[in-house]
Amino acid sequence: MPALRFAFALVLALAFALAPVAAQGCATAGTFWKRDTLPITPSGLTGVSIIQGMCEGESAGVVFEMPANMPVQRITQVVAPWGAALGVGGFAAALDVEVYDGVSFSGATANMGTLVFSLTQAATANMQVQSHGLNTLDTSTYNIIVGAAPPTGNPPVRRFAICFRCDVNFHPTATCATGYPANFFTDNSQTPSFPFQCNNVITPQRTSLIEIQGQGWRDAALASVTGIGLCPIYYSGIWCIRCCSQDAFPATYTNIGPGCPNPLGTSQLLAAAMPRIGQTMIVNITNVPAQLGLMITGTSGSSSTLGPLPLDLTAVGMPGCFLRASLDLTDALFTFGQTASWSFNIPNQGGLLGLNFFHQAFVFSPGLNPFGGAMSSGAQWQIGN
Repeated sequence: MPALRFAFALVLALAFALAPVAAQGCATAGTFWKRDTLPITPSGLTGVSIIQGMCEGESAGVVFEMPANMPVQRITQVVAPWGAALGVGGFAAALDVEVYDGVSFSGATANMGTLVFSLTQAATANMQVQSHGLNTLDTSTYNIIVGAAPPTGNPPVRRFAICFRCDVNFHPTATCATGYPANFFTDNSQTPSFPFQCNNVITPQRTSLIEIQGQGWRDAALASVTGIGLCPIYYSGIWCIRCCSQDAFPATYTNIGPGCPNPLGTSQLLAAAMPRIGQTMIVNITNVPAQLGLMITGTSGSSSTLGPLPLDLTAVGMPGCFLRASLDLTDALFTFGQTASWSFNIPNQGGLLGLNFFHQAFVFSPGLNPFGGAMSSGAQWQIGN
């Protein structure tokens, strides 16, 4: 942004996006994040501001604040606004996607936390965007984790930032010195009026970010070039940058294969309390004929000291039965009637999040076969929030 340019332009419609926006803003269930005031899916005549002074190599970002009790999140989709005056379509750009975990502020300076993702670094690629609309990119395969950085400020807040760096602006006639008619846009639809003062409702502080050549990251509401504030003449509003997220480490419990029958049927593993850090996981085992059994727990569902899994147990006297968990830990099971219960206290340690384990129950049934028992269904479980 070497030259200050009046960069306000009303645009007729947000009609063109590289991918459709789902009804709730995200393609799958999760949390939809946005701070701009536009509808989730804009239509009709929608006024925005094209910030023409944003040059190649500079970045736009939005800071999102996480609720105190929200678990660590995984970013599954990002949305980049790219527009042109009067809603003209077809002007393209190549953007890098950058995600920062942790943002704090010192006046106009934005102190960026850890860069947890860069598209050009992760995939040696750019996000291709076109005017005029909200361009979406599926990031679900990149495992972009936010919310792990400690809270900052008083009161302490966990923040993350979704940012887009303009690597190449393909507008055919514009330059950084003259400005780019196709560029990032904000939700502002009001021209500034004299006396020129930054309206903190239209352009709230600690919300939108600009990375300015020679300055670094700045709060867009407080940023200045050569001592002249950008807001409200050269910048107004909130970047229409959005994203979607899901819990990064959900507690899961999944069946991984059937057991073999005993006189009461086949024993099933049923989660009564999910595996969450700081809590007690509880699993019930059905159809236990002899009121006694063993719970086998392991770190693998594909290999064990006895061989690859699942392992056919015919050779040890249990024809038709398979071992589905490595033999790392065994616990005795005692029943109440025909149902047994197994519990495990999970420490409240963040390093356990996302760890996967496997288990399966052996139930005694004298006379059923030479070994005297049967195997339950197998399960895989992930420790989550």
